Amino acid sequence: MGSPSSLLLLTAAFVFLSVSSASSIPIPKLFTQCLEENSQNPIPFSTTFFTPQNNASFTSVLESTAQNLRYLLPSMTKPEFIFTPLEDSHVQAAVLCAKKLKIHMRVRSGGHDYEGLSFVSLIEKPFMIIDLAKLRAIQVDIAHNTAWVEVGATLGEVYYRISEKSPVHAFPAGVCPSVGVGGHITGGGYGSLHRNMDLPLTTS
Repeated sequence: MGSPSSLLLLTAAFVFLSVSSASSIPIPKLFTQCLEENSQNPIPFSTTFFTPQNNASFTSVLESTAQNLRYLLPSMTKPEFIFTPLEDSHVQAAVLCAKKLKIHMRVRSGGHDYEGLSFVSLIEKPFMIIDLAKLRAIQVDIAHNTAWVEVGATLGEVYYRISEKSPVHAFPAGVCPSVGVGGHITGGGYGSLHRNMDLPLTTS
């Protein structure tokens, strides 16, 4: 029977090897494993998960909403990966996994971004982008004067869907049609109706 000191050394060595093995797994791999464990429905990673190493579309997805070229310079820090969820449960799983793995998350909806706040991180590394542009369903209920809009839609899309339903209804949001709904509601803005209808959803 081994001595207590020998058993202690073996235990310490096993723990060290286990920690080393876990830490050697790339962050994107750990994240996808976590997503599979926490998402209610399957995720097609080939069309929703983009890394610089494994997906030729990474750069085009990263630059898809960028308007300020300064934030696309090679010197700027790039995300470890980009995840484009297809439904609410994917978003919930992504938030849980980012917290669990201590990955800084930048959130991007479907519109433009002049300041790079949704795809650049100057503070924390590693970081990821959760791009919500594929969540852009719009349901307009004229009878009840309401609309249900997913975060990835743009203001222009919202205005268009409302105009399809009614020639007299409107939504008091911003002037620029390429602004994402998510960014507009959380960040603020102003539009042509704000003097008449105030800014119910456009104050930050």
